[in-house]
Amino acid sequence: MLPRIERRDARAAEAEDVTAAHHLLLRVAVIVVATATAATAGARPPRPAPAAPQAHPPRPAPAASPVGPPRRAPAPSPGRPPRPSPAAPQAPPASPAPPALPSAASPEPAAWRALVVGGGPRPPMNQVAIEGHIRYFQSLLPARAERRVLFADGRRGTRSVQFLDGDQTRYRAPRLPRIDGATTRPGFDAIWRRFVHARPADPLLLYFAGHGSPDPGHDLDNNVFDLWGGGALSVRDLAARMKELPDGTPVVLVMAQCYSGSFANLLFEGGRPDGELVERDIVGFFAATRDRPASGCTPEIDEADYTDFSSFFFAALSGVDRLGKRVDGADYDRNQLVGMNEAFAYALLHQETGDVPVATSDVFLRRFVNKPDHETMATPYSRVLSWSTPAERAALEGLSDALGLHGEHRLRAAYDREFGPRAGRRDVEDVDSAHRLRFIRLAKSVVLARTLRQSGNRARIERFERLRAAEARNPLVEVRAASLARQDSRRRAAR
Repeated sequence: MLPRIERRDARAAEAEDVTAAHHLLLRVAVIVVATATAATAGARPPRPAPAAPQAHPPRPAPAASPVGPPRRAPAPSPGRPPRPSPAAPQAPPASPAPPALPSAASPEPAAWRALVVGGGPRPPMNQVAIEGHIRYFQSLLPARAERRVLFADGRRGTRSVQFLDGDQTRYRAPRLPRIDGATTRPGFDAIWRRFVHARPADPLLLYFAGHGSPDPGHDLDNNVFDLWGGGALSVRDLAARMKELPDGTPVVLVMAQCYSGSFANLLFEGGRPDGELVERDIVGFFAATRDRPASGCTPEIDEADYTDFSSFFFAALSGVDRLGKRVDGADYDRNQLVGMNEAFAYALLHQETGDVPVATSDVFLRRFVNKPDHETMATPYSRVLSWSTPAERAALEGLSDALGLHGEHRLRAAYDREFGPRAGRRDVEDVDSAHRLRFIRLAKSVVLARTLRQSGNRARIERFERLRAAEARNPLVEVRAASLARQDSRRRAAR
């Protein structure tokens, strides 16, 4: 990341109303059933594709209702005039409901575990905002949810966190709820062996918050996460660790560092973009494409000014922002559950920075669907909207309004403005340019998904739909449901 401006304890968890567990379990039942692993003669049978592009059945809403309640506009980036908040797009006519899924008898919710890898490579690059991102993420997990945290040198007494005191740059010791080790290669390998290998089949949520760099050998498909003391963890290093897990272990990866988009290659064997698809359900959401920096590393202490990708993503996913304020408007399909795909769209729409985020499904489509940009960008805008999911539609409409795009040829207009002969040199901190790139990339993904579904390649289509269904899960809801269910079981056993 570029170094620029950019809290439930155990008692609270115990006090949760047990009935919330039942409510949450019902909400995640469809997703859990759709992604459950069947044990048949030690083999994993193929899973059916979802009945529709949406991973969740939509709830009908009046056509005149907005896609979501009014949303708080993010604070403008320092040094730039305020931009108007994108208008909330109107809900499209209700599409035919997909066939009802078979009912399930209270499935066991997924016991997600979280591994946080955070901090910069040295104190001057270990800004207080990185520490804040990790603290915020930890606050979203139930008190009893299993997690491990690696941060900087792993020591609580080291003055390793940089912050601004007025105009003065100062350093202090970390103030995180827990630190389990150092963000070094030995520290990562040790926690992987002791924590991840302890229950290898349990779903794993990985959150990386720190700095990233392009691959030293100029291979942008193998970029690195910068470790404390000058070490690095590359795409292929992490792919090797993933390979040690059973194929049935779901993994969710959220990365907030610069050049993080190349880690979407974990979809493929060895982390290589030309490798075979891995069997496991692995999905990722990344702050930046493989060739761009990301925001979020600032020594400023006012968290109201933090506008990084992961803050918006987790705010939408959890419904609470890092200041404790409620966040509404991300349940675009109105099924009462915000999936990661919706949180991603929310971040695309609301983040006022130069970031251009990436999802694993974007990389999947660009690997397996060969369609030239000039054909893609010639697609009439109304068709793109008709092929979009509710979340995609909301993001496209909001970005289009913010950019002042109009008419059926707005894809071509945005593309020409960004890549045409008059585009000029691209500034990675230009917010308008970043919004155009988000619009272009999202529209392209919609068109490529449509092309794939019309290709007749059933195996490829089923694998893509499985990926999209996994992206529509909400691990924060699932881990909370699992935690409440365990509390309920203990209380029943104690009666």
